[in-house]
Amino acid sequence: MRKLFKILAVLLALAAIICTGVTAWNMHEKYTQEQAVVNDLKSQIANLTKREKESAVMQSVNAQLEEIANQQRIVSDERREEAVEQTKIANEMRQHAEQERQNAQIAERRALEASEVAKKQQIIAEKERLQAEHSKRVADTLSYIALSRTLANTAITQYQAGNHELADLLEYAVCLYTNRYHGDLSYPVIYQALALTSQNKTVWNKHKGSVTDIAFGDEKQGFFVTCSTYGEVIKHTVMGNKLNSTILISNPQYDFRDVFINRKTNAIYALSRTGELLICREKTIKNINVNVAKLKSMDTAGDQFILFGEKGMALFDTEKEIIVTDKQLPFVIEFATRFQNYPVIFDRQGRMHIVKGFDKLETKKVPFEGQVTAFAESKNSHTFAYGMSNGTIYFINAQGKTNKLVGHLSRISKLKINGHRLSSSSYDGVFNMWMTNMSKIEPMSFFNTKGWILNFTFDLQKNNIWAGDQNGNIIRALISLPMMQQQLKAKIKRNLTREEWNYYIGKNIPYETFIRKEARL
Repeated sequence: MRKLFKILAVLLALAAIICTGVTAWNMHEKYTQEQAVVNDLKSQIANLTKREKESAVMQSVNAQLEEIANQQRIVSDERREEAVEQTKIANEMRQHAEQERQNAQIAERRALEASEVAKKQQIIAEKERLQAEHSKRVADTLSYIALSRTLANTAITQYQAGNHELADLLEYAVCLYTNRYHGDLSYPVIYQALALTSQNKTVWNKHKGSVTDIAFGDEKQGFFVTCSTYGEVIKHTVMGNKLNSTILISNPQYDFRDVFINRKTNAIYALSRTGELLICREKTIKNINVNVAKLKSMDTAGDQFILFGEKGMALFDTEKEIIVTDKQLPFVIEFATRFQNYPVIFDRQGRMHIVKGFDKLETKKVPFEGQVTAFAESKNSHTFAYGMSNGTIYFINAQGKTNKLVGHLSRISKLKINGHRLSSSSYDGVFNMWMTNMSKIEPMSFFNTKGWILNFTFDLQKNNIWAGDQNGNIIRALISLPMMQQQLKAKIKRNLTREEWNYYIGKNIPYETFIRKEARL
């Protein structure tokens, strides 16, 4: 029990000690906390004192800054007032400048308007000047072209009167003015005068009989062949104005009416009215009899020829050189040529027969009364020409209009169309050319012979016409405008005198010389 009390006493003593210790610890902690608070307050008081001192300094600084700010504000106010004044002045100046700019724009606009008006006036004046110049050029052109045609007529008259030198000079002036004012040298009277004065015709008498046909080889061969009613076939080469001729056949028992050169083989075919076809190769001659009476012509397209007689036709094979077949016809053939790529026969009953095949003839009525003795067509211009036995020519243009052309006195022997140029020959001995694009188609007499002109053709370059007449003559006539002008120019040996100029050309036309300077034709 005592032990128990002792233990309890010890425990209570321990508890009291512990409580005292705890209390002491708590008091120590509270003191420590209070001391911390005191230290904190001291620190705050020190900070506050420091801040108070700093605040006083700052107030002093702020007072100084405020003073400075007040002074700066005063300066700023003064500058602002100055700026306002300057702005006012600037605005006034800007307004003045704007007004000046507007005035300048108005002045510029007025200047531009005045410039535009001036330009328009200048354009109008330039147009009027150009129009006046054009009118003058037109008037000059018409005047000089009219003068050229008048001079051409005068040149023809002088030439026919034998005044060849004066005719040459007048025609030279014609060519000069026509070229200068872009006229047409192919105008009938100008062309005809140029043909006369350039002395475009050369005549060679080479045959005893009438020259019935002319055929040209190609440029490489360089020769042509003629045949006649006296049984002659002659080969020719041209050397300037000289004609070198070689007789291939000369036998009066033949009566040759057509000749053809095979340009591939150089064989020459000559058709005799007496019923023979002769083939010439170098020095050999082959004779083929044809069972058709009064042979007239041959169509030489392709490898087979059709030989036409007065009342029949025959088919000839050029490779085998034999007559394949022949046939008689129920009509009399006047002549044969080509139409629309076919052979065509014109008979004496006013009909034409298109040979579509040897046994197929398409017959139609000729659109004109009378005997057709010549025919030509142009595939390019779609025009046709019919020559009649009385010398009349009917020309049908591309629109189907028929023009009756009168310029020959007797039978038309040959017609050819080359562009707007129609060529015709006749038994009246006249070779005419017609410009079919003219409103009035008039004949231009190119040359005249004393005998019938039976045939004509063009050379390969179409610079010359070659014709044959009844008297055995071969005629060459130059038709190239540039070449005729060159020939005329070569003949001019002097200038027109002032008196001649004033009389024929006119005092109002400025005098020109034709020699001592190059006057271009």
